[in-house]
Amino acid sequence: MSTHPSPQPDPEPPAAVAIPFREYRALVLDAAAWRHLNTSPHVAELLAEWVEWDRRRTTRETSNAVSAAADWRAIAAAPTYDELARRRAVATRPALTPQEIRTQAARSWGRVEDWIAARTATADAA
Repeated sequence: MSTHPSPQPDPEPPAAVAIPFREYRALVLDAAAWRHLNTSPHVAELLAEWVEWDRRRTTRETSNAVSAAADWRAIAAAPTYDELARRRAVATRPALTPQEIRTQAARSWGRVEDWIAARTATADAA
């Protein structure tokens, strides 16, 4: 058995509320001012700028959150563009002559043509 009292439902709001005429008149004037303000092209422009500013702010905050969540130690282990350029600048094998390049290319194309011929022969046999 619970020792807490059960929550009571909210009472129904009153059907009418009495306010002083001065306050009523101020509310009517405020509503008219807001209606006039909403039809202003300047306000529309300001709202559009604010929407764009808010979109950029949200994007910036999201980007910062994603960057904060990234594993920068793993990313830092990847080589930089300068490091890759330095590695490419170092020769790892002797340079080939144009004739040697042509011979390697012909040998490579020969392997491709053999593979194609084998597949074609298998397809014809089936």
